[in-house]
Amino acid sequence: MIIYRYLSREIFFSTFAVALVLVPIIVSGRLINTLARASPGEMDLLFVFELVAYRLPNMLMLTLPLALFLGVLLAYGKLYLESEMAVLKASGVSGKQLVGYALGPAVGGALIVASLSLYVSPLAYQLLEVSYAKRDALSELDTLTPGRFQKLSGGRTVYTSAFLENRSKMDKVFIAKVDKDSDRLEISYSQSGRVQVNADGRRYLVLQQGYRYTGVPGRADYQQLKYAKYGYLLPERKLEIDTSDPQTISTFELFGSNDTKLFAELQWRLSLPLLAFIVVLIAVPLSRTSPRQGRYAQLIPTILLYLVYLSLLMSARDKVEDGAHFGLIWTVHLVFFSYGMSLILFEQFWTKLFNKLPRLAVLKKGGQ
Repeated sequence: MIIYRYLSREIFFSTFAVALVLVPIIVSGRLINTLARASPGEMDLLFVFELVAYRLPNMLMLTLPLALFLGVLLAYGKLYLESEMAVLKASGVSGKQLVGYALGPAVGGALIVASLSLYVSPLAYQLLEVSYAKRDALSELDTLTPGRFQKLSGGRTVYTSAFLENRSKMDKVFIAKVDKDSDRLEISYSQSGRVQVNADGRRYLVLQQGYRYTGVPGRADYQQLKYAKYGYLLPERKLEIDTSDPQTISTFELFGSNDTKLFAELQWRLSLPLLAFIVVLIAVPLSRTSPRQGRYAQLIPTILLYLVYLSLLMSARDKVEDGAHFGLIWTVHLVFFSYGMSLILFEQFWTKLFNKLPRLAVLKKGGQ
């Protein structure tokens, strides 16, 4: 029990340290990508953080298995380098027992990933769709940024110097629109504007004390109109929440569905906890290192192995969506599970094989 607590503590701290590095990198990458695609004035800061926060569970359920994989690898690799593992084996601790000690953190990590994939992530995506719907339901004036020219629907370019009285009034308003059919340019400028809601619910932007110019660029026959009031009808938008995305559907609703996309989504959610469990079985035998190799000698190969595992799962999910047999996803798990068990059960065989590879390379080079 003392050995189990010691090894579990080492795995936990290593996994936590890896996650502490990976999660900010992935979140910052998502944040930068969202900001890069957002047009000026299209997204406010709060909405951007909502997008990242609601996607965080999905990022975590893919990152935590990797963090657990590397955590076991680093924790056990440290024990090999500091000769603590030699002491444990001299005390009668076998390689299979080391795997058993790692199963506790593996089960804990799998349960966390299961809670994220089966419940938290679908709920977060539902909230994300609500945020998108609320954003789409905003009027164009709600997304307007003072002091900046912005292109809105209908080909209009709008500018206002400032909003007043809780955005119900605008100071110094400029609106320009080009008719694509006739190349006719319409420009309106007023000292102020306000939003007016009629009895039928229609909303208008009413400009006050301004001028309206119409004409074709390059010609001198512009028409000028001075007005006391001039109204623009604002487009009507309703709150419509998209529930067709499989990621927004609860896991309970996915059971019993005949839709291939929904079935593939269910298989994907169920397979992620198994991913977290299997990578631990692979990490324990792969953590064997010698002091000459260094603590981080296995990092790059194991990360590539995890990426191959995850890529094959994603590819299998896409195939199932296209109508392939659902067993394709579980075949990928079976292959990597068999690989991990072979490393555990046939430890001597793999050790001899890995020891022979450098000799074979030397002999081949000498023969040339």
